Amino acid sequence: MSSQAVSRPEEPPQRTSAPKDNWLGFVGDVLKFTGEVRFKSMLRIDGNFSGNVTSADGTLIVSNGAQVTEAVINVAVAKINGIVEGDIKASKELVLGRTASVTGTISTAAFVVEEGALFNGTVRRS
Repeated sequence: MSSQAVSRPEEPPQRTSAPKDNWLGFVGDVLKFTGEVRFKSMLRIDGNFSGNVTSADGTLIVSNGAQVTEAVINVAVAKINGIVEGDIKASKELVLGRTASVTGTISTAAFVVEEGALFNGTVRRS
């Protein structure tokens, strides 16, 4: 009787993923991107984006150094630290961080402007 090791086929590693209703998105700082983005939970833009951003319940973060142009943004919460040119509707809250520069029309229930932020446009409370 020989004692040889029997190799068993390896099982593929199990993938863990966030629930489909709670995913995150990210646009890196080296990306330039034009179009329309829809998301559910959170989207962070570090690069350059031109177009529409939509999320009924999500949070949009525009990082310091990022640029969003020709924007039509419709989200629950927006936290802006970069440059945004266009319209922003934040149903719950809009925060302009100290490095933010926003030009356009804003509609939001709660508007926070940190010292140093730049804003040129109109604000409507919704």
